Amino acid sequence: MNTPRQSSLLIRFALDNLGERNAHHEFEQLCLDAARLVLVSNLVPATGPVSSGGDQGRDAESFWTSLAAAPSPVSAFARLASTEKVVLACTIQKDRVPAKIRRDLASICGQGSPVQHVLYFTVAPVPVSTRHTLEDEARNVHQVKLDIFDAVALTDLLIRPELYFLAERYLSLLVDFVGGVLSLIYCSGGPTCSVSYLTASASMRESLSLMAPPFS
Repeated sequence: MNTPRQSSLLIRFALDNLGERNAHHEFEQLCLDAARLVLVSNLVPATGPVSSGGDQGRDAESFWTSLAAAPSPVSAFARLASTEKVVLACTIQKDRVPAKIRRDLASICGQGSPVQHVLYFTVAPVPVSTRHTLEDEARNVHQVKLDIFDAVALTDLLIRPELYFLAERYLSLLVDFVGGVLSLIYCSGGPTCSVSYLTASASMRESLSLMAPPFS
């Protein structure tokens, strides 16, 4: 049986490995689904061909709905619907993340419809002092509210029982294991699992070794 801390470490391991898998699309979908369920329900993917300007740094953005202003919300969607213009952006980049966030904010706020709130997801941990600096810059330079969900914050979301299915869908984790019952099946095939274990960061491998023997 696994403790919540052990389950959290395995989610962190899976998030840490998304870069090696070049799984930006999976991470984008994971963040969008999680945000819809617990943050802002009226979000849709913001897509566009490069020839037309791409997605302008916006991986998803909110759409107008009259339910956002309903005096007595009658559904989960209505309760989480926002009247603000909200943009979701995410990255699996692990180095120079603050610079990446600054560039994306400039792109998001420098074109397209005016934005009031940016939700930014990253697989890399962002120190609280850096997060506060970026939030202040967003407010003072771009006049937007910025919330950063790094690896730690996203793990805290995914460890919720109602979001276990997202870990299974996008991170190749067994729901029963995340719930603390069964063993982790991170991928299929022994050789692939060995590679996944070895490509994790040294600190993550050490944490995993405390819970179970290396994959074989």
